Amino acid sequence: MDSTLSAQDIMLAVALVFGVATACQLVAPKLRIPALVLLLPAGFLLGLLAPQWRADAILGPAFPVIVDLVVAVILFQGGLGLTAIPLPHEQRAVVRRLIYFGAPVTGLAAAAAAHVLLGMDWPIAFMLGAILIVSGPTVVTPILDFAQPNAKVRGILQWEGTLLDPLGALVAVVVFQILKASDATTPTEAVGLFLGGIVVALVAAAFGVLLFVVGGHLARGNATLGTQVLLGSVVVTAGLANAVTDDSGLLAALLMGMAAPRVARHFGASLTEGTPFFDTIVSIGIGVLFVAIAGLVPSPLVLPLILPTLGVAVFLMLVVRPVVTAVSTRRSDLTRNERVFIGWMDPRGIVAAATASSVGAVLVALEIPDAAELLPAAFIVIAVTVTVYGLTAVPVVRRLGIRAGAQQAASQ
Repeated sequence: MDSTLSAQDIMLAVALVFGVATACQLVAPKLRIPALVLLLPAGFLLGLLAPQWRADAILGPAFPVIVDLVVAVILFQGGLGLTAIPLPHEQRAVVRRLIYFGAPVTGLAAAAAAHVLLGMDWPIAFMLGAILIVSGPTVVTPILDFAQPNAKVRGILQWEGTLLDPLGALVAVVVFQILKASDATTPTEAVGLFLGGIVVALVAAAFGVLLFVVGGHLARGNATLGTQVLLGSVVVTAGLANAVTDDSGLLAALLMGMAAPRVARHFGASLTEGTPFFDTIVSIGIGVLFVAIAGLVPSPLVLPLILPTLGVAVFLMLVVRPVVTAVSTRRSDLTRNERVFIGWMDPRGIVAAATASSVGAVLVALEIPDAAELLPAAFIVIAVTVTVYGLTAVPVVRRLGIRAGAQQAASQ
Protein backbone atom coordinates (compact mmCIF):
# COMPACT_ATOMS: atom_id res chain seq x y z
CA MET A 1 0.00 0.00 0.00
CA ASP A 2 1.26 3.50 -0.82
CA SER A 3 2.38 5.05 2.48
CA THR A 4 1.82 8.57 1.12
CA LEU A 5 -1.92 8.02 0.98
CA SER A 6 -3.88 9.29 3.96
CA ALA A 7 -6.88 7.56 5.47
CA GLN A 8 -9.06 10.23 3.84
CA ASP A 9 -7.56 9.49 0.43
CA ILE A 10 -8.23 5.78 0.83
CA MET A 11 -11.79 6.38 1.97
CA LEU A 12 -12.41 8.73 -0.97
CA ALA A 13 -11.02 6.17 -3.43
CA VAL A 14 -13.26 3.42 -2.05
CA ALA A 15 -16.26 5.74 -2.13
CA LEU A 16 -15.57 6.68 -5.75
CA VAL A 17 -15.29 3.07 -6.92
CA PHE A 18 -18.49 2.01 -5.15
CA GLY A 19 -20.29 5.17 -6.24
CA VAL A 20 -19.30 4.87 -9.91
CA ALA A 21 -20.22 1.15 -9.97
CA THR A 22 -23.62 1.77 -8.38
CA ALA A 23 -24.36 4.73 -10.66
CA CYS A 24 -23.60 2.66 -13.77
CA GLN A 25 -25.84 -0.16 -12.57
CA LEU A 26 -28.66 2.29 -11.86
CA VAL A 27 -28.42 4.17 -15.15
CA ALA A 28 -27.98 1.17 -17.46
CA PRO A 29 -31.56 -0.18 -17.14
CA LYS A 30 -32.89 3.28 -17.96
CA LEU A 31 -30.83 3.23 -21.16
CA ARG A 32 -31.96 -0.36 -21.85
CA ILE A 33 -28.39 -1.64 -22.02
CA PRO A 34 -26.45 -4.09 -19.80
CA ALA A 35 -24.56 -2.32 -17.01
CA LEU A 36 -21.31 -3.89 -18.24
CA VAL A 37 -21.35 -1.56 -21.24
CA LEU A 38 -20.97 1.38 -18.84
CA LEU A 39 -18.81 -0.17 -16.10
CA LEU A 40 -15.68 -0.76 -18.20
CA PRO A 41 -15.31 2.73 -19.72
CA ALA A 42 -16.27 4.33 -16.39
CA GLY A 43 -13.55 2.38 -14.58
CA PHE A 44 -10.98 3.18 -17.28
CA LEU A 45 -11.77 6.89 -17.07
CA LEU A 46 -11.55 6.81 -13.28
CA GLY A 47 -8.10 5.23 -13.50
CA LEU A 48 -7.08 7.75 -16.16
CA LEU A 49 -8.25 10.81 -14.21
CA ALA A 50 -7.21 9.65 -10.73
CA PRO A 51 -4.37 7.09 -11.05
CA GLN A 52 -3.31 7.74 -7.46
CA TRP A 53 -6.57 6.15 -6.29
CA ARG A 54 -6.28 2.92 -8.25
CA ALA A 55 -7.24 -0.22 -6.36
CA ASP A 56 -3.74 -1.69 -6.48
CA ALA A 57 -2.31 1.53 -5.01
CA ILE A 58 -4.90 1.54 -2.23
CA LEU A 59 -4.90 -2.15 -1.33
CA GLY A 60 -1.43 -3.22 -2.44
CA PRO A 61 -0.87 -7.01 -2.37
CA ALA A 62 -4.29 -7.49 -0.76
CA PHE A 63 -6.05 -6.46 -3.99
CA PRO A 64 -5.62 -9.72 -5.97
CA VAL A 65 -6.61 -11.70 -2.85
CA ILE A 66 -9.82 -9.71 -2.49
CA VAL A 67 -10.52 -10.11 -6.22
CA ASP A 68 -10.12 -13.90 -6.00
CA LEU A 69 -12.47 -14.16 -3.01
CA VAL A 70 -15.14 -11.93 -4.56
CA VAL A 71 -14.95 -13.89 -7.84
CA ALA A 72 -15.27 -17.11 -5.83
CA VAL A 73 -18.51 -15.83 -4.27
CA ILE A 74 -19.76 -14.85 -7.74
CA LEU A 75 -18.97 -18.32 -9.11
CA PHE A 76 -20.60 -19.96 -6.09
CA GLN A 77 -23.78 -18.06 -6.86
CA GLY A 78 -23.41 -19.08 -10.50
CA GLY A 79 -23.18 -22.71 -9.42
CA LEU A 80 -26.35 -22.31 -7.38
CA GLY A 81 -28.09 -20.97 -10.47
CA LEU A 82 -26.95 -23.85 -12.68
CA THR A 83 -28.82 -26.38 -10.57
CA ALA A 84 -32.07 -24.64 -11.53
CA ILE A 85 -31.29 -24.96 -15.27
CA PRO A 86 -32.04 -28.52 -16.42
CA LEU A 87 -30.13 -29.71 -19.48
CA PRO A 88 -31.35 -32.71 -21.49
CA HIS A 89 -28.74 -35.18 -22.71
CA GLU A 90 -28.48 -33.57 -26.18
CA GLN A 91 -27.74 -30.13 -24.73
CA ARG A 92 -25.26 -31.50 -22.21
CA ALA A 93 -23.33 -32.97 -25.12
CA VAL A 94 -23.27 -29.53 -26.78
CA VAL A 95 -21.92 -27.92 -23.60
CA ARG A 96 -19.23 -30.59 -23.27
CA ARG A 97 -18.08 -30.03 -26.85
CA LEU A 98 -18.09 -26.24 -26.39
CA ILE A 99 -15.73 -26.72 -23.45
CA TYR A 100 -13.52 -29.65 -24.45
CA PHE A 101 -13.23 -28.65 -28.13
CA GLY A 102 -14.12 -24.96 -28.04
CA ALA A 103 -11.84 -23.84 -25.21
CA PRO A 104 -8.53 -25.16 -26.60
CA VAL A 105 -9.39 -24.05 -30.14
CA THR A 106 -10.30 -20.56 -28.88
CA GLY A 107 -7.14 -20.30 -26.80
CA LEU A 108 -4.84 -21.40 -29.60
CA ALA A 109 -6.59 -19.18 -32.17
CA ALA A 110 -6.38 -16.16 -29.85
CA ALA A 111 -2.68 -16.83 -29.27
CA ALA A 112 -2.01 -17.07 -33.01
CA ALA A 113 -3.96 -13.86 -33.66
CA ALA A 114 -2.07 -12.04 -30.88
CA HIS A 115 1.26 -13.17 -32.34
CA VAL A 116 0.37 -12.14 -35.89
CA LEU A 117 -1.70 -8.99 -35.32
CA LEU A 118 -0.14 -7.63 -32.11
CA GLY A 119 3.37 -8.87 -32.77
CA MET A 120 3.51 -10.49 -29.32
CA ASP A 121 6.22 -13.02 -28.60
CA TRP A 122 4.75 -16.52 -28.43
CA PRO A 123 4.98 -16.89 -24.62
CA ILE A 124 2.83 -13.80 -23.93
CA ALA A 125 0.61 -14.64 -26.92
CA PHE A 126 -0.15 -18.02 -25.34
CA MET A 127 -0.78 -16.31 -22.01
CA LEU A 128 -3.31 -13.98 -23.64
CA GLY A 129 -4.92 -16.91 -25.46
CA ALA A 130 -5.35 -18.77 -22.17
CA ILE A 131 -6.93 -15.72 -20.54
CA LEU A 132 -9.37 -15.23 -23.42
CA ILE A 133 -10.76 -18.75 -23.08
CA VAL A 134 -13.04 -17.70 -20.26
CA SER A 135 -16.49 -16.17 -20.60
CA GLY A 136 -18.46 -16.40 -17.37
CA PRO A 137 -21.78 -15.67 -15.65
CA THR A 138 -20.76 -12.10 -14.83
CA VAL A 139 -21.20 -11.14 -18.47
CA VAL A 140 -23.32 -13.89 -20.01
CA THR A 141 -26.17 -13.76 -17.49
CA PRO A 142 -26.79 -9.97 -17.63
CA ILE A 143 -26.77 -10.05 -21.44
CA LEU A 144 -29.15 -13.02 -21.54
CA ASP A 145 -31.41 -11.29 -19.01
CA PHE A 146 -31.80 -8.46 -21.52
CA ALA A 147 -32.02 -10.60 -24.65
CA GLN A 148 -34.27 -13.32 -23.13
CA PRO A 149 -33.54 -16.15 -25.59
CA ASN A 150 -35.46 -19.40 -25.18
CA ALA A 151 -34.66 -21.75 -22.30
CA LYS A 152 -32.67 -24.16 -24.47
CA VAL A 153 -30.23 -21.52 -25.71
CA ARG A 154 -30.03 -19.78 -22.34
CA GLY A 155 -29.23 -23.04 -20.56
CA ILE A 156 -26.40 -23.96 -22.93
CA LEU A 157 -24.80 -20.51 -22.76
CA GLN A 158 -25.06 -20.24 -18.97
CA TRP A 159 -23.64 -23.70 -18.37
CA GLU A 160 -20.81 -23.08 -20.83
CA GLY A 161 -19.90 -19.67 -19.42
CA THR A 162 -20.07 -20.70 -15.78
CA LEU A 163 -17.99 -23.86 -16.27
CA LEU A 164 -15.40 -22.13 -18.46
CA ASP A 165 -14.54 -19.49 -15.85
CA PRO A 166 -12.73 -21.67 -13.28
CA LEU A 167 -11.37 -24.12 -15.87
CA GLY A 168 -10.02 -21.26 -17.98
CA ALA A 169 -8.47 -19.68 -14.90
CA LEU A 170 -6.68 -22.95 -14.10
CA VAL A 171 -5.35 -23.16 -17.67
CA ALA A 172 -4.11 -19.56 -17.37
CA VAL A 173 -2.36 -20.39 -14.09
CA VAL A 174 -0.60 -23.35 -15.72
CA VAL A 175 0.62 -21.19 -18.63
CA PHE A 176 1.65 -18.51 -16.12
CA GLN A 177 3.71 -21.01 -14.11
CA ILE A 178 5.41 -22.22 -17.30
CA LEU A 179 6.31 -18.63 -18.23
CA LYS A 180 7.73 -17.95 -14.77
CA ALA A 181 9.95 -21.05 -14.92
CA SER A 182 10.06 -22.01 -18.58
CA ASP A 183 13.31 -23.92 -18.23
CA ALA A 184 12.17 -25.88 -15.18
CA THR A 185 8.59 -26.70 -16.13
CA THR A 186 8.08 -29.62 -18.52
CA PRO A 187 4.80 -30.47 -20.29
CA THR A 188 4.33 -33.31 -17.81
CA GLU A 189 4.71 -30.90 -14.89
CA ALA A 190 2.26 -28.51 -16.56
CA VAL A 191 -0.36 -31.26 -16.84
CA GLY A 192 0.36 -32.15 -13.22
CA LEU A 193 -0.27 -28.55 -12.16
CA PHE A 194 -3.61 -28.53 -13.95
CA LEU A 195 -4.76 -31.90 -12.61
CA GLY A 196 -3.45 -31.01 -9.16
CA GLY A 197 -5.57 -27.87 -9.18
CA ILE A 198 -8.67 -29.90 -10.01
CA VAL A 199 -7.95 -32.39 -7.21
CA VAL A 200 -7.42 -29.56 -4.72
CA ALA A 201 -10.69 -27.98 -5.86
CA LEU A 202 -12.61 -31.24 -5.41
CA VAL A 203 -11.25 -31.80 -1.90
CA ALA A 204 -11.83 -28.18 -0.91
CA ALA A 205 -15.39 -28.23 -2.28
CA ALA A 206 -16.18 -31.36 -0.24
CA PHE A 207 -14.77 -29.66 2.85
CA GLY A 208 -16.81 -26.54 2.11
CA VAL A 209 -20.02 -28.53 1.81
CA LEU A 210 -19.22 -30.18 5.15
CA LEU A 211 -18.75 -26.74 6.72
CA PHE A 212 -22.08 -25.66 5.25
CA VAL A 213 -23.91 -28.72 6.60
CA VAL A 214 -22.44 -28.53 10.13
CA GLY A 215 -22.79 -24.75 10.33
CA GLY A 216 -26.30 -24.90 8.90
CA HIS A 217 -27.39 -27.31 11.65
CA LEU A 218 -25.90 -25.07 14.33
CA ALA A 219 -27.61 -22.00 12.83
CA ARG A 220 -30.95 -23.70 12.18
CA GLY A 221 -33.85 -21.31 12.68
CA ASN A 222 -31.67 -18.21 12.37
CA ALA A 223 -31.78 -16.93 8.77
CA THR A 224 -29.08 -14.31 9.39
CA LEU A 225 -26.60 -16.78 10.84
CA GLY A 226 -27.53 -19.35 8.18
CA THR A 227 -26.65 -16.89 5.43
CA GLN A 228 -23.43 -15.97 7.22
CA VAL A 229 -22.50 -19.67 7.46
CA LEU A 230 -23.03 -20.06 3.72
CA LEU A 231 -20.91 -17.03 2.82
CA GLY A 232 -18.25 -17.95 5.36
CA SER A 233 -18.06 -21.50 4.01
CA VAL A 234 -17.44 -20.18 0.48
CA VAL A 235 -14.72 -17.75 1.57
CA VAL A 236 -12.98 -20.35 3.77
CA THR A 237 -13.15 -22.96 1.00
CA ALA A 238 -11.83 -20.67 -1.73
CA GLY A 239 -9.15 -19.21 0.54
CA LEU A 240 -7.80 -22.60 1.61
CA ALA A 241 -7.84 -23.96 -1.95
CA ASN A 242 -6.03 -20.90 -3.33
CA ALA A 243 -3.45 -21.19 -0.55
CA VAL A 244 -2.57 -24.65 -1.93
CA THR A 245 -2.91 -24.03 -5.68
CA ASP A 246 -3.50 -20.69 -7.43
CA ASP A 247 -7.09 -20.17 -8.62
CA SER A 248 -8.25 -23.66 -7.63
CA GLY A 249 -10.52 -21.81 -5.21
CA LEU A 250 -12.64 -20.62 -8.13
CA LEU A 251 -13.39 -24.18 -9.22
CA ALA A 252 -13.94 -25.22 -5.60
CA ALA A 253 -16.49 -22.42 -5.13
CA LEU A 254 -18.33 -23.37 -8.33
CA LEU A 255 -18.46 -27.07 -7.36
CA MET A 256 -19.63 -26.14 -3.89
CA GLY A 257 -22.40 -23.98 -5.37
CA MET A 258 -23.55 -26.83 -7.61
CA ALA A 259 -23.55 -29.28 -4.68
CA ALA A 260 -25.11 -27.04 -2.02
CA PRO A 261 -28.77 -27.26 -3.19
CA ARG A 262 -28.63 -31.06 -3.43
CA VAL A 263 -27.05 -31.35 0.01
CA ALA A 264 -29.51 -28.85 1.46
CA ARG A 265 -32.46 -30.88 0.16
CA HIS A 266 -30.97 -34.11 1.51
CA PHE A 267 -30.46 -32.69 5.00
CA GLY A 268 -33.69 -30.70 5.06
CA ALA A 269 -31.93 -27.32 4.95
CA SER A 270 -32.95 -24.29 2.91
CA LEU A 271 -31.04 -21.84 0.76
CA THR A 272 -34.02 -19.65 -0.08
CA GLU A 273 -33.50 -17.03 2.59
CA GLY A 274 -29.92 -16.42 1.47
CA THR A 275 -30.68 -15.92 -2.22
CA PRO A 276 -31.54 -12.19 -2.12
CA PHE A 277 -28.44 -11.54 -0.02
CA PHE A 278 -26.17 -13.35 -2.49
CA ASP A 279 -27.81 -11.62 -5.44
CA THR A 280 -26.98 -8.28 -3.82
CA ILE A 281 -23.39 -9.28 -3.00
CA VAL A 282 -22.83 -10.54 -6.56
CA SER A 283 -24.29 -7.37 -8.08
CA ILE A 284 -22.05 -5.18 -5.92
CA GLY A 285 -19.05 -7.41 -6.56
CA ILE A 286 -19.45 -7.38 -10.33
CA GLY A 287 -19.79 -3.61 -10.44
CA VAL A 288 -16.89 -2.86 -8.12
CA LEU A 289 -14.53 -5.39 -9.71
CA PHE A 290 -15.15 -4.19 -13.26
CA VAL A 291 -14.60 -0.56 -12.26
CA ALA A 292 -11.53 -1.33 -10.14
CA ILE A 293 -9.82 -3.60 -12.68
CA ALA A 294 -10.59 -1.32 -15.65
CA GLY A 295 -8.87 1.43 -13.69
CA LEU A 296 -5.64 -0.59 -13.66
CA VAL A 297 -5.23 -0.53 -17.45
CA PRO A 298 -2.21 1.64 -18.35
CA SER A 299 -3.72 4.27 -20.62
CA PRO A 300 -0.51 5.09 -22.60
CA LEU A 301 -0.46 1.51 -23.93
CA VAL A 302 -4.12 1.38 -24.95
CA LEU A 303 -4.11 3.74 -27.93
CA PRO A 304 -1.44 1.97 -30.06
CA LEU A 305 -3.04 -1.40 -29.28
CA ILE A 306 -6.62 -0.50 -30.16
CA LEU A 307 -6.60 -1.31 -33.90
CA PRO A 308 -4.58 -4.56 -33.83
CA THR A 309 -6.45 -5.82 -30.74
CA LEU A 310 -9.72 -4.92 -32.39
CA GLY A 311 -8.60 -7.24 -35.18
CA VAL A 312 -8.06 -10.02 -32.62
CA ALA A 313 -11.53 -9.45 -31.17
CA VAL A 314 -13.19 -9.45 -34.61
CA PHE A 315 -11.34 -12.64 -35.56
CA LEU A 316 -12.55 -14.35 -32.38
CA MET A 317 -16.13 -13.13 -32.83
CA LEU A 318 -16.63 -13.62 -36.58
CA VAL A 319 -14.42 -16.63 -37.31
CA VAL A 320 -13.44 -18.65 -34.24
CA ARG A 321 -16.72 -18.62 -32.30
CA PRO A 322 -18.93 -19.49 -35.31
CA VAL A 323 -16.61 -22.36 -36.28
CA VAL A 324 -16.48 -23.69 -32.71
CA THR A 325 -20.27 -23.49 -32.46
CA ALA A 326 -20.85 -25.12 -35.84
CA VAL A 327 -18.70 -28.10 -34.85
CA SER A 328 -20.02 -28.32 -31.27
CA THR A 329 -23.71 -28.19 -32.23
CA ARG A 330 -23.60 -30.62 -35.15
CA ARG A 331 -26.29 -33.32 -35.00
CA SER A 332 -27.93 -31.66 -32.00
CA ASP A 333 -31.60 -30.83 -31.59
CA LEU A 334 -30.91 -27.10 -31.94
CA THR A 335 -32.51 -25.20 -34.79
CA ARG A 336 -30.37 -23.24 -37.25
CA ASN A 337 -31.34 -19.93 -35.61
CA GLU A 338 -30.51 -21.24 -32.15
CA ARG A 339 -27.10 -22.35 -33.40
CA VAL A 340 -26.55 -18.92 -34.97
CA PHE A 341 -27.25 -17.12 -31.69
CA ILE A 342 -24.94 -19.41 -29.71
CA GLY A 343 -22.31 -18.64 -32.33
CA TRP A 344 -22.89 -14.95 -31.70
CA MET A 345 -22.46 -15.02 -27.93
CA ASP A 346 -19.03 -15.32 -26.34
CA PRO A 347 -18.30 -12.23 -24.19
CA ARG A 348 -15.30 -12.14 -21.86
CA GLY A 349 -15.82 -11.24 -18.21
CA ILE A 350 -14.40 -10.50 -14.82
CA VAL A 351 -12.26 -13.66 -14.52
CA ALA A 352 -10.40 -12.75 -17.72
CA ALA A 353 -9.86 -9.23 -16.41
CA ALA A 354 -8.80 -10.39 -12.95
CA THR A 355 -6.39 -12.99 -14.33
CA ALA A 356 -4.82 -10.51 -16.75
CA SER A 357 -4.32 -7.93 -14.01
CA SER A 358 -2.77 -10.36 -11.52
CA VAL A 359 -0.42 -12.28 -13.82
CA GLY A 360 0.42 -9.24 -15.94
CA ALA A 361 2.05 -7.37 -13.06
CA VAL A 362 4.23 -10.38 -12.16
CA LEU A 363 5.32 -10.98 -15.76
CA VAL A 364 6.21 -7.30 -16.18
CA ALA A 365 8.34 -7.49 -13.02
CA LEU A 366 10.11 -10.54 -14.51
CA GLU A 367 10.85 -8.44 -17.62
CA ILE A 368 9.25 -10.92 -20.00
CA PRO A 369 8.96 -9.30 -23.46
CA ASP A 370 5.54 -7.81 -24.29
CA ALA A 371 4.19 -8.56 -20.79
CA ALA A 372 3.14 -4.91 -20.37
CA GLU A 373 0.71 -5.33 -23.27
CA LEU A 374 -1.13 -8.25 -21.67
CA LEU A 375 -3.64 -6.35 -19.53
CA PRO A 376 -4.40 -3.60 -22.10
CA ALA A 377 -4.95 -6.19 -24.85
CA ALA A 378 -7.20 -8.31 -22.62
CA PHE A 379 -9.10 -5.18 -21.55
CA ILE A 380 -9.75 -4.14 -25.16
CA VAL A 381 -11.05 -7.60 -26.11
CA ILE A 382 -13.27 -7.66 -23.01
CA ALA A 383 -14.59 -4.16 -23.75
CA VAL A 384 -15.25 -4.92 -27.43
CA THR A 385 -17.01 -8.24 -26.81
CA VAL A 386 -19.10 -6.92 -23.92
CA THR A 387 -20.14 -3.83 -25.86
CA VAL A 388 -20.90 -5.56 -29.17
CA TYR A 389 -22.71 -8.55 -27.69
CA GLY A 390 -24.45 -6.40 -25.09
CA LEU A 391 -25.85 -3.96 -27.65
CA THR A 392 -26.74 -6.51 -30.33
CA ALA A 393 -28.12 -9.42 -28.27
CA VAL A 394 -31.71 -8.13 -28.15
CA PRO A 395 -32.09 -7.28 -31.87
CA VAL A 396 -30.33 -10.53 -32.89
CA VAL A 397 -32.65 -12.62 -30.70
CA ARG A 398 -35.69 -10.86 -32.14
CA ARG A 399 -34.46 -11.19 -35.72
CA LEU A 400 -33.82 -14.90 -35.24
CA GLY A 401 -37.23 -15.41 -33.63
CA ILE A 402 -35.88 -17.23 -30.57
CA ARG A 403 -36.97 -14.78 -27.86
CA ALA A 404 -38.64 -16.71 -25.04
CA GLY A 405 -41.82 -14.62 -24.85
CA ALA A 406 -42.29 -14.62 -28.64
CA GLN A 407 -41.99 -18.40 -28.86
CA GLN A 408 -44.42 -18.92 -26.01
CA ALA A 409 -46.94 -16.60 -27.65
CA ALA A 410 -46.54 -18.34 -31.01
CA SER A 411 -47.19 -21.74 -29.45
CA GLN A 412 -50.47 -20.63 -27.86
